[in-house]
Amino acid sequence: MVNMNVVYKTILGSGLREFKYLNSHLKPVGHKEKMKGSIFGFREKEALKVGRGVILTSIEAMNDNTDNFTHWTPNVYRYGKKREFGGIVEGYSEKNLRQINTFVIDIDSKSVNWSEVLLLGLDMGFMPTMVLETPKGYQIYHVLSRPAFVTSKTNYKVVDVAKKISRNLKKAYASKFNVDMGCNDFGIARVPRKDNVLFFDQDYRYSFDEWLNWSLKRSDSLLEENKEHEMRLIRKHGRLRQIDEPWFDMLLHRGRIRGQKGVLGRNNAILTLALAFFSSGKEKENCEFNLYQFNGRLSQPLREVEVQRIIDSAYSGKYKAAQRAYITQLMQTWVDPSLTEAELFTSKSSWYKFARPREERRNSHFKEREDDLLAYLRKKCTVDKPYLTCTSKEMAEQHWY
Repeated sequence: MVNMNVVYKTILGSGLREFKYLNSHLKPVGHKEKMKGSIFGFREKEALKVGRGVILTSIEAMNDNTDNFTHWTPNVYRYGKKREFGGIVEGYSEKNLRQINTFVIDIDSKSVNWSEVLLLGLDMGFMPTMVLETPKGYQIYHVLSRPAFVTSKTNYKVVDVAKKISRNLKKAYASKFNVDMGCNDFGIARVPRKDNVLFFDQDYRYSFDEWLNWSLKRSDSLLEENKEHEMRLIRKHGRLRQIDEPWFDMLLHRGRIRGQKGVLGRNNAILTLALAFFSSGKEKENCEFNLYQFNGRLSQPLREVEVQRIIDSAYSGKYKAAQRAYITQLMQTWVDPSLTEAELFTSKSSWYKFARPREERRNSHFKEREDDLLAYLRKKCTVDKPYLTCTSKEMAEQHWY
């Protein structure tokens, strides 16, 4: 039987207090501790979607809630706060990170046995600290031997470096398993419980420097492997994803948007964000997770069923992407009326016009007409009769273009 107290201490390290600040049943008389960081716990996935959770600041509090949570934040934040009504918690954002304790990999399939994860760890030279079973697969924890602290002295660069390590780690697992590449690197994960821990060994922990060296070597290796392939490609300047544009982050973290007659409001904001997720190739589940949190942060949130309806519409295929005019109007209405397009969008070249379906257009593109002609000739010509004689009017009457 896994000792959950050891599990929590191994992952959280020195990020939380040992005992509760108030109402502790374990704290020795006269014991004093400095205030440290905070983590967040969620009792069910539905509560997680709207941000309804619990703020925890001690290992004792975590032990008191063993098996009560389904999700948590294994990396520690500087602080957490709770809204006056609704039980909505705030503070689990990247900008509020205090320390990075672990890398978490989400495997979205049970078609493989979890023991195969350990074999990959052996091949990598970095065994996982813990393997959890989830409803759809497994989550892998690689816990650092010492936390990586996020400080202003390094201009918070440790987060960027850790993200690169995390991405390379995901790619390594994706070579063998179906990995969720889009999940938040240092956000919410499945919480370890007595009923879901398949493997745990606290000795399998490695330093941040060891992970950095591994990541750099892997990046060099991948670069070398792809070098010949890349030389055969014609380099093309593709558009930036809409989720990478400045407006997206500004809008996603805006909580004062309301429904108001005559102006674009909550529904439009959620649809615009959902379309940005869709056009950027993000999975629908990733979109739902982020927009349920966005809705929970609103001063007047929509009903969950309404949010889901909007997301379903965005992913229905009726639309291609969020429109620039709507984005500009939303941002100038709810964020700052002085915002310019130069501040909202990275570059003009990152936006492109989607072609309407052919049946909705009067004119055809040259390539389409060329394909039509070839198809017409294949239909009319044979090996015995390789030539066709007719007028353009006759071809037009047969609707070849």
